[in-house]
Amino acid sequence: MINRGLLLIYCQKGDHSNPHATTVLRMESNIQAAVKIFFVAFWVPFFTLAENQECLKKDINFENTLKSDLLEKYKTGQSVKLSCATGYVGVLRLECENGIWKKVGGRECKKRPCGHPGDTPNGDFKLVRESEFVFGATVEYTCRTGYIMASRVNYRNCRSQGWDNAVPVCEVVKCPIISNLGDVIATGNTEEASYSDVIHFECASPNKMLSGPQDIHCKDDGRWSGDIPKCIEIKCLPPEIPHGFTNPDQEYKENNILQYRCERGYNPRSGTPRCTKYGWSIKPECEEIICLLGSPTNSVVSTNPRGKNIFKAGEHVEIICSRDHWVFGTKQESRTIECQENGKWEFRPVCEEITCEYPHGQHLSYPQPYYRPVYKLRERMWYKCEHGYQSKATTATCTENGWEPKPLCTESTCQKPEIAHGEVVGMLKDTYKLNEQIEIQCDRGYKPEKFAATCTQNGEWDKMQNCKQKPCGETSLQNGFIHELDKGFSYSCGSEYKAFDEKWWGVVICTAGQQSYAPLCIPEDRCGQVPNVHAKHNQAEKAYENEATVELECESKPCCFKCIRGQWAKQDCESKRCGIPPRVENAVITSHNQQQVEYKCRENYKINREQLIFCINSQWEDPPTCESGEEPKCPDPEREINNATLIRANLKAYYQEGGTVEYKCKKGFQFQDGTQATCSEGQWNYPQCVQLGEELKCPDPEREINNATLIRANLKAYYQEGGTVEYKCKKGFQFQDGTQATCSEGQWNYPQCIQSLAPLNTHQEERNETVLTEESSLHEDATAEQNRPLSTALAPLNTHQEERNETVLTEESSLHEDATAEQNRPLSTAGEELKCPAPAREINNATLIRPNLKASYQEGGTVEYKCKKGFQFQDGTQATCSEGQWNYPQCVKQPKPPRKKTATTA
Repeated sequence: MINRGLLLIYCQKGDHSNPHATTVLRMESNIQAAVKIFFVAFWVPFFTLAENQECLKKDINFENTLKSDLLEKYKTGQSVKLSCATGYVGVLRLECENGIWKKVGGRECKKRPCGHPGDTPNGDFKLVRESEFVFGATVEYTCRTGYIMASRVNYRNCRSQGWDNAVPVCEVVKCPIISNLGDVIATGNTEEASYSDVIHFECASPNKMLSGPQDIHCKDDGRWSGDIPKCIEIKCLPPEIPHGFTNPDQEYKENNILQYRCERGYNPRSGTPRCTKYGWSIKPECEEIICLLGSPTNSVVSTNPRGKNIFKAGEHVEIICSRDHWVFGTKQESRTIECQENGKWEFRPVCEEITCEYPHGQHLSYPQPYYRPVYKLRERMWYKCEHGYQSKATTATCTENGWEPKPLCTESTCQKPEIAHGEVVGMLKDTYKLNEQIEIQCDRGYKPEKFAATCTQNGEWDKMQNCKQKPCGETSLQNGFIHELDKGFSYSCGSEYKAFDEKWWGVVICTAGQQSYAPLCIPEDRCGQVPNVHAKHNQAEKAYENEATVELECESKPCCFKCIRGQWAKQDCESKRCGIPPRVENAVITSHNQQQVEYKCRENYKINREQLIFCINSQWEDPPTCESGEEPKCPDPEREINNATLIRANLKAYYQEGGTVEYKCKKGFQFQDGTQATCSEGQWNYPQCVQLGEELKCPDPEREINNATLIRANLKAYYQEGGTVEYKCKKGFQFQDGTQATCSEGQWNYPQCIQSLAPLNTHQEERNETVLTEESSLHEDATAEQNRPLSTALAPLNTHQEERNETVLTEESSLHEDATAEQNRPLSTAGEELKCPAPAREINNATLIRPNLKASYQEGGTVEYKCKKGFQFQDGTQATCSEGQWNYPQCVKQPKPPRKKTATTA
């Protein structure tokens, strides 16, 4: 307040007044005082603020410093030195500037470092307080595995003077002493074993093994890892084999081998596990079978499944190759290959460039293999073929499918020849190789008999001929042999036979295929043509038995002759005549006299045997029979027969030859050999049903088969296994290997009847000395007599021949040597090989293809047969000459073809 010109100024707490300002105020007047008071009032705070900006001790904010020795405040411009607290290092210099402390030198206080605390052997330490080795830090020590802390204190602290306590000590762990081993030998520190020490055990006896661990070690807890083992007898127990199987109950002795197998997809480990004193010699394991797929190469476009490179056995991967490449070893652009049980890929899973190897084995003469072994895709090769082969082109191209064209070379071959009236001997083929030779046999009645042809380079046959018809066509002579001439043939009869006209040889002239007469050979003890008789009726051209008589109508009266041991003797005709000719059903007599009768069958019937019969010894010969010309038919088949029932009844009134009907077996029965009944020769061949579980039975046997006849027919309805029936051979035949047919597995094994063999005699040998002359002379004689009547033409020929019986055997005389071969028995002389006679024309349901090819056959010779209709060969088509006898083929009935529907049986 202002009072009497006096200004009182009150300072705030903590401030004091300025004495200079008071003096000034007193010296001024009141007016001046007011102005100056304003002036003072405006500036005094500034002077007071400047005067009062001091630095206080409490404003020093530096940590870890000692401030106890400092004043409470300092004026501007004053400085102080700060020391660090205990455990810290550093010094600071501060200066007061307008009430603010500023650092003007020194460094801040930081914790005092203690350095490294020190390592302990077999131990480690770690900081548990602070992150550095500084004042206040603590480190804690631990021992490593197998060691224990021996010091009481396991830590150290960083003090102001450094680390306190001593470095801790770690001692190794000890294990107990091993003793009382018995027959066990221990190797190692058994007395003072420390941590990780190993004790090895073994038995003192080589015949014992350890029962327990072979090695034990001292653990970190001061105990042994296992018990002390004992020695026992050597044995092994079956191990546990993952994915494997073995006998779990078996105990194995020393050297026993463990047998085990693995699951599918696993393989046993290589080696053989053997029981030893140390256990199994190798660990039995099952290793999984896998195939690895490497990284795809540039030629592999993709694989499926993608990204998979490990495959188990049985798994597949598809490899897809790029253009002009294929899967290795397959020649396919894509292929699915399998991981096999042996852990290998079916094919290598890689792609290779498509190439073609040199075409070995394709008969190339150029280029040679060494010239270039491999060709690239679409590359061409000039080539030539070997001799005997023809090229299909001049160049070959390598393609994805190999070389084109295919084949490169074709063999030069000849097609099978088509020969009219002839055929190839032996096996007929469709094609024949170069230089292959064939033999061609002309049919009977054609010539040449045989010729050979060779296949040439151009595919044509060399020396091929045509089979030309002989002037007489097919010629044959039973019990004799013939020799072909240009316009006919000459003939002679075999041993113990003679010509019908009583001459030992003759010549037959052929005109337009017709023979001048038919030669006939009859037994020598029988009579033939009656000599020097001019009868009104021709004599029957046949052999007459001994004591037989014949009456002919001669010119003036009947004339009679009697056969006496092969010679005719004339005698008086007796009054005995033959009676009424025998009756023949379905036939009429067209001509008749006292000595002969001729029959003729009615329409639609055919005659069986000769239609002309003669009166012999006052008895008519057996007459012929007339048989229906129609094919036999079968009636309605049985509805039930042989435990079988007809499936479809009343289908037809009758059935043609070969017709069939279907049957089914009754309940509890089964078919023995077919479900059908077949119509054969007017009778039904029915199927047979046998009871289930029973052995097969044979039906009624054949009445006639293989030229044999059943002795007692219809004895049984069927025959058991092993049953037999008796047969007898037809006249002129004899058994080959037994007289019985045997039932075997429901079928009959029939006997074989072959032609009887006539005995040899010495008469033929005497006749063999008489020979034929050259073919030309025979032909000249035959030609000269050709135009004369037959009865007069033969007489001079025979007379001429008798005069020439002394002539020498020409090249044609070999025909006489073959004459004896026509007799049905082996031909031999002392020291010579047996020969076979002419084979049977028909036998065992087979027919000779080329009859009368030879008069005799050497050992091993063969002839060809063909089966009759409805039959088939059982074991070959040829008959073979063996030890003077023929082994004939067998033709059996063809089996019935299978039907789509068969009978259902229980």
